[in-house]
Amino acid sequence: MTDDRHAHWQACYAEAAPTAPEALPFLIAHAQELPASGRALDLACGRGGNALFLARRGLRTAAWDYAASAVAGLARAATGLPLQAECRDVIAQPPAPESFDVIVVAHFLHRPLFPFLAAALRPGGLLFYETWCGPYAGRGPRNPAFRLAPGELASAFPMLTLSQIQEDTDRAAALWRR
Repeated sequence: MTDDRHAHWQACYAEAAPTAPEALPFLIAHAQELPASGRALDLACGRGGNALFLARRGLRTAAWDYAASAVAGLARAATGLPLQAECRDVIAQPPAPESFDVIVVAHFLHRPLFPFLAAALRPGGLLFYETWCGPYAGRGPRNPAFRLAPGELASAFPMLTLSQIQEDTDRAAALWRR
């Protein structure tokens, strides 16, 4: 990631509102699918709403983000939970094969990571993915490279089994099984 982008995300999270981060509604709506135990990853976690949700459900959770300011805030919020927040460039250091039972990716898009994410799931693992799609409509990134084309998410992980998908005018969310 360039120094300008790194500085942007550092500032974004350093200036974030002090409200508690929230998990994705799609993740909450499909929480019954989560295993009772195991390892979870919130990749490009930002303030860590998904990581906190997973850890509170008893999953040993890793939360990775490039912005140290995001990771520091999450580490403070995770006191007493099975959660380890780490400052990590997820593009340069993707997860290892078969290392997680659950992976959540929210509002982060780097298509070359798709095969690494699928491989990082253990047999029976779940991948929750939600990001922006379609043309810019006032929310999310303006750059089309950081937005999925309509219908693209459904075919993004051909090596996994698509279980659920929701797509609207500017957002797509899906759940896959390995």
